[in-house]
Amino acid sequence: MTALEALIREELARPVPEGARALAERLRARFGPTLRAVLMYGSNLREGDDREGVLDLYALVADYRGAYPSRALGAGLLTLANRLLPPNVFYLETTVGARVVRCKYAVLTLDDLARRTAPAAAEPYFWARFAQPCALVHAADERAHDAVATALAGAVLTFVRFGVPLVAAPFDARALWTQAWRETYAAEIRPERADAAAALYVRDAERFEKATALAVPLLPWAAAGEVADGRRRFRVDVPAPERRRAARAWRLRRRQAKALFLLRIMRNALIFEGGVDYVLWKIQRHSGVAVDQGWRRRRWRWLALGAEAWRLYRARAFR
Repeated sequence: MTALEALIREELARPVPEGARALAERLRARFGPTLRAVLMYGSNLREGDDREGVLDLYALVADYRGAYPSRALGAGLLTLANRLLPPNVFYLETTVGARVVRCKYAVLTLDDLARRTAPAAAEPYFWARFAQPCALVHAADERAHDAVATALAGAVLTFVRFGVPLVAAPFDARALWTQAWRETYAAEIRPERADAAAALYVRDAERFEKATALAVPLLPWAAAGEVADGRRRFRVDVPAPERRRAARAWRLRRRQAKALFLLRIMRNALIFEGGVDYVLWKIQRHSGVAVDQGWRRRRWRWLALGAEAWRLYRARAFR
């Protein structure tokens, strides 16, 4: 086990809100032995609160066919969609005492988690998320726990690997993570404020600095660390041609990832109960741009929804 994996294992043990555990029990009932682990990430985990918003969970399964029993309506299509363009995303709610807790949960196999957080995975959709602190709400056994920890350590290493060519040496962890997040936001259709990357870093600055220090020595380039004026900086000797290739790769990645992200939104809107409402709510919450609900009263609602989406885009509610 590397020191980076040890850090991730420690993070996975962090406490989660009561609602997350209740929702994990619902997922265990829904998926049965196919469910290998339940992972939590996102703003509710950062706040340690399940009273507002929608929790972000991943249902990590052994295989997609087992996750969608053949007797279920559309099981074959759900299995195919999850294999071709993971993850499928669904809505779930349960009660904790007298209140309702809600989540959107994504379905992904443990094998796909490992593949899509590895350095060979160019698309940032998975490794950009899982490079952030996560918590393990449920693990079927120690093998599942180990698989999750290894994959998430891989996500951190991949994030740093793709982020380092973006920043000039010497750099600190803040410059690395915030610049790489800006690039990953640009590779998705994300309703994020301009200062979102900086705010995300500040919340867990010590963790990101520690993760950077553990990941940098594992990069394929010569690297060194130094401390000056109380700040830790890193120097990685990325060859100039590699930096140019990285810049070109990020431009291509943005175009490809945006297209895949849009396909995911369209697909999940069909299978995610309340999916359209959730997407509009998230756009308004993150951007501060109010959604005009008048589209619901139009005769051709889908055309009106398209027009409202275009208005929000022009208002820079998302990019």
